[in-house]
Amino acid sequence: PIAIDQVDPQGNFIVIENRYLTDKDQHLKGWTLRRKIDSKDDIVYKFPDNFVLKSRSRIRILSRNASKGSINEKEALVAEGVQTWGTGTYMVTRLFDANGDEKALFSQIFQ
Repeated sequence: PIAIDQVDPQGNFIVIENRYLTDKDQHLKGWTLRRKIDSKDDIVYKFPDNFVLKSRSRIRILSRNASKGSINEKEALVAEGVQTWGTGTYMVTRLFDANGDEKALFSQIFQ
């Protein structure tokens, strides 16, 4: 029910969605996003300990360099430690829970 809904091809943002149809909010304490681009080191983002993704909602995780002009602050987090989510030929973005279990995967190939 927690999914990676969208990854910006220019590396500006990643969108995570809580697809629970019931009122099940998801606490993301200890959760991480990991993005692998080609053979480079993983880009890692750890969610804030107090962050809760409400049921049937989504959050956009912006890179530090992304334009923030038209973004509603309630619908976005800024990954201050991530200059860009990056681009490449083969990109895999994964979402892990606090136990290290993979909860979502989003892969892209550009040629």
